[in-house]
Amino acid sequence: MVYVTHKYTPIAKAWRRAPEDAAYEAFLAMRQPTTLRADDPWAVITRAVALGIAAEVHADRNMTSQDKARRPSKRPAEEPMRAGHYEEFFYDVHPHAHSLYARNHEGEDHSVDRVIRATCVFLVLTDWPARPVEQAVDYIAHRIAGLSSSSSALEIVSKELHIAIRLGYTPEAWASLVRLVVGTKTGRRKRGDYGLFARVLLGDDVADLLRDEDLVESSRRMASVPDLQEGQGGAA
Repeated sequence: MVYVTHKYTPIAKAWRRAPEDAAYEAFLAMRQPTTLRADDPWAVITRAVALGIAAEVHADRNMTSQDKARRPSKRPAEEPMRAGHYEEFFYDVHPHAHSLYARNHEGEDHSVDRVIRATCVFLVLTDWPARPVEQAVDYIAHRIAGLSSSSSALEIVSKELHIAIRLGYTPEAWASLVRLVVGTKTGRRKRGDYGLFARVLLGDDVADLLRDEDLVESSRRMASVPDLQEGQGGAA
């Protein structure tokens, strides 16, 4: 079990779950007779772990059973809204909210949460759908934390289309969102634009971002890209 815990830790981290959760899913898969008879048992186990972890996450988000979460047709069209969600989500909009929040949590580092929330608020105010973009920004923030540079982050995360599809984005819309959030400026002497994460870390708040007309126009243009469902409907 130590081996499978180490082997499937990346899958668990991608969904922000503990490595032990992945090991448990692997253990369940190993007990199945079909796994032993498979041509490639490890491929079967890996697939089972990925589906199991994803089902756990969707079950938590949708407040439903893991069995229903495994079937996309059984999932609700929209995630349930938890009490108090948007009061915290939009706290950056109020000019005095941050100082009050900081005083109530003195000594704790909330810089990452502040960056994520400010980025989400800006995107929502520039016409990105709230729930999918919040999940996307949260995923991008935690995904790039372990990468060596912004250029590698831009390249790697833009190609993670399995996440884009889960969140309802086309590959083009996902790549645009990643560029907007991460930025294209990869060095002091290289041309490009700072992403939303970098700008908030450098001191910009939501109001500063909204005053940047080029940024607002660019974000709204990217948000107007048809989503995955619309693209499939048009193809039909």
